[in-house]
Amino acid sequence: MKTFVITLLFLTGTCLFAQQPFELPLWSNGASNSNGQVNEKQQSENDKVNNITVYLSSKPNGMAIIMCPGGGYSGLAINHEGHDMAAWFNTQGITYIVLKYRMPN
Repeated sequence: MKTFVITLLFLTGTCLFAQQPFELPLWSNGASNSNGQVNEKQQSENDKVNNITVYLSSKPNGMAIIMCPGGGYSGLAINHEGHDMAAWFNTQGITYIVLKYRMPN
């Protein structure tokens, strides 16, 4: 039991040192080829912002993956095809990057 508690405390402590993800915008004034039309399926102003979210591993192995989740024309599949997988890749030492993109109009 003592070994289990020590192991549990150790694993809990490693979560505290995990890197926080950060976002980098791709365009400051929107996409250069936009004609200003808005798809009615866009749920919020935030859906029109293109960026990348970088999840750095606490023990990087020199590898990185850029994930481009599906749903470019009709919706965002960014959570279950993007952000939700970051923790697993980080445990493997892989830097995980999620590209949030929209198709032109």
